[in-house]
Amino acid sequence: MRRLVLMALLLTGAIISTDVGAQDPRFFTRPGSTVPFSPAVRAGDYIFLAGQIGVEDDGKVPPAMADQARLAMEHVRDALALAGGTMDDIVKCTVMLDDMSRWGEFNKTYATFFKPGRMPARSAFGTRGLAFGAGVEVECLAYKPLKRGR
Repeated sequence: MRRLVLMALLLTGAIISTDVGAQDPRFFTRPGSTVPFSPAVRAGDYIFLAGQIGVEDDGKVPPAMADQARLAMEHVRDALALAGGTMDDIVKCTVMLDDMSRWGEFNKTYATFFKPGRMPARSAFGTRGLAFGAGVEVECLAYKPLKRGR
């Protein structure tokens, strides 16, 4: 049965990868991705999301924090969707900022991605640098119980 489910996932494109992990349904990648990590990995009832930065499709990082925050959170949402999750499933986020004075700017956008009264636990800290010169990176953990047969 497990082989049939795996085959169905592979044939429908739910799991797309060119590495050894291609046979493992816990690892989710984007089509054509060349990054050396999975944006989402399922471990039991949890989905771990890789850190996402606010980068445009062309690889450029916009200068405004509001734009970077929006893009980073959209990338979080998209990575979570790869593993079958939604923003409602997020229970914890870690936010890295290159300048903590921009924390308030980030929060204005961040808060719009969650329902009122449904904010995940969160940590935020300053860092000396992020990939591609980004101003923010967001990493999340989601809880999405697997549907188990009876």
